Amino acid sequence: MRVNTLIAIVGMLFTSAGVFAQGFEGSIYFTKSNMMDVTEYAYHVKGNKVRIDEMVEGSDKLVATLLVDLETEEMIALSHERNLYMNRPKKDALEGAGDFEVNEGQLKRSIHGMNCSQVRIKNKEADREVMYWVTDGNYAFFPKLLKILNRKDNFSTYYMNVPNIGSKLPLMAQENTLLREKKGFLQVDKIEKKKLDGALFAIPAGYEKVER
Repeated sequence: MRVNTLIAIVGMLFTSAGVFAQGFEGSIYFTKSNMMDVTEYAYHVKGNKVRIDEMVEGSDKLVATLLVDLETEEMIALSHERNLYMNRPKKDALEGAGDFEVNEGQLKRSIHGMNCSQVRIKNKEADREVMYWVTDGNYAFFPKLLKILNRKDNFSTYYMNVPNIGSKLPLMAQENTLLREKKGFLQVDKIEKKKLDGALFAIPAGYEKVER
């Protein structure tokens, strides 16, 4: 009886570990602005696959899509207007961008029903501070994705200095000068936890490959 019970407990532990390893699956919709242009994105996540859709503001019309494999770090860009796709090379790693001052504030708030903590990242040399509201969950895909994309914007580069970043996701962020002049914002509009079709992460039928 004890042996059977032990086997059952071990089985439950391995099952739970498998579920945890899968992490977040679903879609995250957010808006990003540099105070001049507004861009809407959707991140679709399933296992090690991420699909990033850039959309026309205020509609579901796709501008472009990037397919990212978090394991192989392969990236494929899709042009929906021309039915074309191409491999996108990984960018060189960023060099040091100065000294960052991290301030984990005591402020808390709820965004989309999720508990968030405030983190401020300051770079005096660059005259910039980015304030994030971050939630902790099964979002381990996000820092991995940022490293592969290697974007140059401050929302991305400053975020990599958030403490214990492993499973966190920013639900809102604002970039200011040190004199509090607003330079940009980012906000998650909606999070949908759901099972996604694997075909969403494949190159659509009929698309032709082009070389850079």
